[in-house]
Amino acid sequence: MTNQTHSWVVLKFGGSSVSSQTDWDNIASIVKSNIENGKKVAVIHSAFKNVTNELEAIAQLAVTDQSDDALNELLNKHKAMAHELEVDATLLDPWFDSLQIAIADIRHKEKLTAMDRAQVVSHGELLSSVLGAEFLRKVFGDSYSVQWLDARQILTSESNHHQNENDRFLNAVCHPRPNQELANQWANDADVILSQGFIASNEDGQTVLLGREGSDTSAAYFAALLQADKLEIWTDVAGMFSTDPNKISSAKKLETISYNEAFDMAESGAKVLHPRCLSAVMAYNIPIEIRNTHKPDESGTLITSDYEPSNWVKAIALKQNIPIITLQLGRRGQQPDTLKKVFTIINAFGLSSELMASTKNSLVMAIETNNSIYSDSILQKLSEKLAEVCRSVFTSHSAMLTLIGCEASQALWHLLQIDADLPEQWLLLSHATGDHHLSFLVNDDDALKVLQLLHDSLIK
Repeated sequence: MTNQTHSWVVLKFGGSSVSSQTDWDNIASIVKSNIENGKKVAVIHSAFKNVTNELEAIAQLAVTDQSDDALNELLNKHKAMAHELEVDATLLDPWFDSLQIAIADIRHKEKLTAMDRAQVVSHGELLSSVLGAEFLRKVFGDSYSVQWLDARQILTSESNHHQNENDRFLNAVCHPRPNQELANQWANDADVILSQGFIASNEDGQTVLLGREGSDTSAAYFAALLQADKLEIWTDVAGMFSTDPNKISSAKKLETISYNEAFDMAESGAKVLHPRCLSAVMAYNIPIEIRNTHKPDESGTLITSDYEPSNWVKAIALKQNIPIITLQLGRRGQQPDTLKKVFTIINAFGLSSELMASTKNSLVMAIETNNSIYSDSILQKLSEKLAEVCRSVFTSHSAMLTLIGCEASQALWHLLQIDADLPEQWLLLSHATGDHHLSFLVNDDDALKVLQLLHDSLIK
C-alpha cells in the first residue's frame, strides 16, 4: 500500500442523523474529535429525513402538473432547517432553482424518465449538504477549514450498455481506486471535506443515483479513494445486533463481526448497512464501525476482515414482505427460449430477481424490492406480462429468515434441536457449500413469532 502523507477518516451521516440542531451539534463534536486526533475528515451527508421519498413523490406529481404544494412544503422545510441551524437560507437558492427547472421539464414532457427521477431526487443531498457545510464553518470559525464538494464531480458510474435505463440512472455502480494525489490535494485545501451520499454522475455528466440507501456506498467509495484509516457509519442505532432490536428486545449488540458476516446480514435484511458498501472497502481492508449519532460516546460494532469461527449462530436476519413469483412454464419447461423471454420481461421492467428454486417445469423467484422502481402496481403489471409466456403465474409474499455466523450444516443441526413448535410449513430452505448462513422462507404472518423463538433458542 502506498504510504499516505495524511490520515483520513470518512464519516457517513444518514438522514436520521442530520435532521436537527442536536444532530449537528453531535456531528460537529465528532468531527472535531477526529481532527484533534490528527485526522483529516471526509463527511458524507444524506438528505434530511424523509426528503428522498418526498422528492420521489414530487417527480411523480409533476407529470400531471400537481406538484406545487408538495414542492413548496419541501422548500419551506429546508428554509426552516436553515433557520434552526442559524445559517444563511439563501445558500439554498441555486439548488431550489435547479430543482424547479427539473420539475418544469417533467411537466413540459408530461412524462417521467429514469434520468428525470435521478435529477430530481439528487437535490435532497445537495440541499442538505450545503446547509451542513455552512453550519460546520460557523461552528469551527478560523480553527478548522471546511470545503463543500459536489460528489458528481468525483464519482463516475461504470458504463454498462447492457443495463436497462432504470439501473443505469437509479442503481448505478462506481469503481473508485485509491488516489493519493487527490487525497493530498484535499488535505492541503481543508481539514474537512463535506460531500453527498447517494449521487454520482455517468460518463456523459448526467446525474445518477446509487440505489436506495446508497449513501453507505458513497461513503465506502470515498474511503477507498482516500485509502482511509476507517469508515464510520453514524446512524440511529449503536451497531449491528443479533437481530433487529426494534423487533426483538433481547437482541444483543455484536462488538465485532467480519466483512462476510456483515455482508450476509445486509443482504438478508439487516438495514443498518448497505451490502454494496462492504464490497467497496473489503479489497483495501478498511475497517467499518457502526455508531449512534445520538449517543456518540457509546461503542459500536467494528467490521473487519478478521473472522472468528463459531459453532453457534451469531445473528438472525429477517426480511419481510418479499414478493415471490412462481412460474409454471408448461410442457417445454426450462428451454433456453422460454427462460430468455422470462428474464427479458423482468429486465424490461427494470427489476432485479433472485432465483430461489427451480424444477424442470417451474421457477420460484424473489423480486428485489430495494430497487427504487419497485411498487405493487409494477409487480402486478410484471405478472400480467409473464402470463403471456408462462402457463400460470402465482404471486405471493413471504418472509425470509437467515441464520448467520456458523456453517449452514451446523445451523441446520441447531434448528433440529429446538424443542418447540416451529411452523409446519417451511416454504423453502437454501444454502450453498461453504456458506456461513442458512436461509428459509416462512409465511409473513408467522415471521416475528418464529424470529423470537429462534433468537431465544440459538443466540448464546
